[in-house]
Amino acid sequence: MACELNYFGDGARFEHIGVAVSAIKEISPSSEIIIEPSQKVRAAFISVNGVTIELLEPYGDNSPIAESLNKKIRLLHICYAVPDIEKSVSECRKHGFHSIAPPVTTIAFHGKKIAWVYSSTLGLFELLEDTTPRQ
Repeated sequence: MACELNYFGDGARFEHIGVAVSAIKEISPSSEIIIEPSQKVRAAFISVNGVTIELLEPYGDNSPIAESLNKKIRLLHICYAVPDIEKSVSECRKHGFHSIAPPVTTIAFHGKKIAWVYSSTLGLFELLEDTTPRQ
């Protein structure tokens, strides 16, 4: 019997997994690369057996992705789409998550807001504000 936890509030749904790579084109030569200067990353999205994977490559020497690669950390985050990012950040605080920075808009998600939250027991999560109804 599965136990469903709802850390991010009503309407939260799994979106993707973020993985650090040294070179996106080595893994997926045909992927379209999106540059996110504010996040200091290059990103591309691929599907593996129906699961979306965000490949993240360093963009600049002070990229957090470069630091993760140096530490041999590949699995970076799990992303959940949420209907209201402010409510979701508030909800996850009740479960021991800490907000890393205020929500910001992003190029990779066409101007939608993202927020980063961290749990000392569960790790790093990205929240993506997406009001699109679930299919």
